[in-house]
Amino acid sequence: MTKIDNLKKVTLRLEAGTTADDMNLSLTSSEFEFIFGVGPGGMCPFEYHLVNKAAGEEISMPLKKEETQRMFEHLHLPIMSLFEKHELLHLKIHILKIEQADSRAVVKALADMTSHDHGCDCGCGC
Repeated sequence: MTKIDNLKKVTLRLEAGTTADDMNLSLTSSEFEFIFGVGPGGMCPFEYHLVNKAAGEEISMPLKKEETQRMFEHLHLPIMSLFEKHELLHLKIHILKIEQADSRAVVKALADMTSHDHGCDCGCGC
């Protein structure tokens, strides 16, 4: 069974809610795909929650608005716009797929990180 580790392409399905039991907030996109472990400092805190997990596993966590930059660092999950109206939300992460990333995908992920500049409109708050 493949587990999440460095340079794996990981596909997640995200749900968000105002409580842990009620995933009642709409996301612009519920799927998020990224290359694991390619951040400037290695793994970010969010990735530590995912390491060694397998497809089919699920993780739930509360998330405060002020924690998002530290938690996600270089990752730009499609939940950021929810913090315009909510100071706290509950995130449910479903691990859909784990694949070996090809070199082209790794290079693209690295290039995307360098092109992400302050003042962008992705909702990350940078």
